[in-house]
Amino acid sequence: MRAIIQITCIVLLLVVTIQSSAFYFLRLKAKFIEWLFFNPCAISNITFLIGFALFLLKGDRTLLHLAILPMFFFGTLGMFFLPWSGMNIIPQIGHLIMTVNIAFTIYTTFTTGDFGAATIGFIIGIVTSAPFIAFQQTYIRNHPDDFNRMLINAKPII
Repeated sequence: MRAIIQITCIVLLLVVTIQSSAFYFLRLKAKFIEWLFFNPCAISNITFLIGFALFLLKGDRTLLHLAILPMFFFGTLGMFFLPWSGMNIIPQIGHLIMTVNIAFTIYTTFTTGDFGAATIGFIIGIVTSAPFIAFQQTYIRNHPDDFNRMLINAKPII
């Protein structure tokens, strides 16, 4: 039963990552750099999904923990910065799915007792994610017009 729940969470994470990326590229006509820094949840999710795929192939859980920090920063904390109304419900659902995947990964770490892989993965994640988070925050601060253009175009077409 636990495996079914975990696979469901992973599939939902993949679906919201594809949906958000398609929205940015197709609807908002974002450039790659805009997608990279205005949709950091997708980057975090892709990192987590790659770590999960490597876990399935090699059985090593280290890289699975690599994305926990950015998923927490952009996903879990994102739930407290975006409103829970209108078009923001869609990314909020993605943030919930990210949070559930984080929780399930931590739960699995405790049930398997694989704290060594978790520690190494989390440390590597901090070292690699902290600069990305800093660059992402700086990029948004330095490109407010582009960010506002994305927000204006994100409104539904009626």
